[in-house]
Amino acid sequence: MEDVIDEIYTVCHCNEVTYGEIMQAIKVGACDLESLMKRTGAGTSCGLCKSVKDDPGGKRAIHLDELIEKAKLEGLCPDK
Repeated sequence: MEDVIDEIYTVCHCNEVTYGEIMQAIKVGACDLESLMKRTGAGTSCGLCKSVKDDPGGKRAIHLDELIEKAKLEGLCPDK
């Protein structure tokens, strides 16, 4: 069974940060990995949720860098 990624889906298990919290941070300007981690705390412990590269075992269904790219494609992040 695939994971359903919705507002309450936990992206960062170490710090219990949800998809909804991450998307809210992105919507208010956390459009790069460093600022997203600082604003939410996601990715600041074990780091598996940061990127596919940081998750070689594929333990996470979605990663922070993927969510940032998705947000950019959807126009949620301003061009710099």
